[in-house]
Amino acid sequence: MTATRPPLSRNRILIEALALLDESGVEQLSMRRLGQRLGVDPMAIYHHIPSKTALLDSLVEEIWLGVQLPEVRAGESWQEVLCDVFRAFRERLYQHPRAVVLVGTRPSVTPAMLRLVDQILGRLDQTEITGKDAMELIDCLSGYTVGKVLAEIGGAEQSTSANVASVLAAVDATTHPYLARTLLEYGPAAEEEFERGLVALVTGWRLAAATVEPPRA
Repeated sequence: MTATRPPLSRNRILIEALALLDESGVEQLSMRRLGQRLGVDPMAIYHHIPSKTALLDSLVEEIWLGVQLPEVRAGESWQEVLCDVFRAFRERLYQHPRAVVLVGTRPSVTPAMLRLVDQILGRLDQTEITGKDAMELIDCLSGYTVGKVLAEIGGAEQSTSANVASVLAAVDATTHPYLARTLLEYGPAAEEEFERGLVALVTGWRLAAATVEPPRA
């Protein structure tokens, strides 16, 4: 007896599209292949999602939906709130590594992203960092997180030591003595490097705001 397929819906389309993206990458994500996976004529998808562009934007929304503001903790600092959010964002990106390029290159204004940012701003509203200053830091942390994960997954097929070794092999110690010497000592874990950068950005933001002059008109 043949199993009955569930009716086609926007939610089912997005679940299967994200699974296809995870398996094959964005280059292989087409309405034709998605239709085959769903067992429907590709044209049927357009009754729920109007275009390939809308599908890709919806997948970015699915990624943001998986990032939640952490529960309030007694005595938490605004720095801890932001670090917790962007650790969660990094973890979410690693759940769907082939979607990271979409998050980094497509317009990031989705309902889930706007809701999360508003919640963060609300959490920070009575702290030392609010409004424009907080918004600029959130934007900076978002770009940092996406960029680091893109770099990390780009070298995921090799270990950190193998990546360093490949760079070292291309470096001539006679012309790049400091780089060659440093590479012999270099090799932090990706998570450790991300964490150090995250903490540095968050803890140093207010200091930088006090010392960096705005660009002249």
